[in-house]
Amino acid sequence: MIQLDLNLRIYSIKIMNSINLIAPTTLVILTLTNPILANGQVAKNHSLTNTQIILLASQKPQSTRPATKKATLSVEGEKTQITLKLYQNPLFITYFPPQDFLVESTSSGEGQGVRFIVNFGGKKNENAYVHLAFLSNLQNYSQVSKFINSKNGLIAANKWRVVNRNQNKPYPWVKQNIVFSHGKNILGNIYIGEQNGKAFYVITHFPAEYGDGFPPRADLILRNLVVGGKKNSPT
Repeated sequence: MIQLDLNLRIYSIKIMNSINLIAPTTLVILTLTNPILANGQVAKNHSLTNTQIILLASQKPQSTRPATKKATLSVEGEKTQITLKLYQNPLFITYFPPQDFLVESTSSGEGQGVRFIVNFGGKKNENAYVHLAFLSNLQNYSQVSKFINSKNGLIAANKWRVVNRNQNKPYPWVKQNIVFSHGKNILGNIYIGEQNGKAFYVITHFPAEYGDGFPPRADLILRNLVVGGKKNSPT
């Protein structure tokens, strides 16, 4: 009968990617030494002699920010404590109320977009959303502003009516805030933003009957938004 003498050695290494999302990984190295025969002699020619098997024991994603955080939602003067969920990708991070929004992302050669779509009471409404867009060929604020405001730009293409253009900056990254409407039922804002060297735009779009519930929930997403910059984090 052959007995295997297993020497278990455990080594820990740290593998960190550029955005600190990979947790320390433990390598378990099993060293299979010379098999021992029943008479105590070593089977030197055995195929398992001095073989090492390396097993990857664990490699779990790890965020540098908490996966959830508490927030106060204020609707019509009534305040409620809710739990927000972390959303992050290479372009930005934010927190959002998962009970109220579904998240969908798109990517193409033209750029990337993420849309937080209303899901109040488990009912999805694609006409109510917060949309963040990062276009590859728009590198600064003036280029994004032209894309939005030009004669054939985004506003004109969607036939939105501009209610107000102002420099009100409800969030630190906002460069321009455009209030718009569409027909009698749709309201919204276009925020042209720039942060940490990255230009982008955000659209809030919702039916008028959502006027009480949608804006404060969208505000939670935009208040926690941080674009670019590895050292920044929502507070």
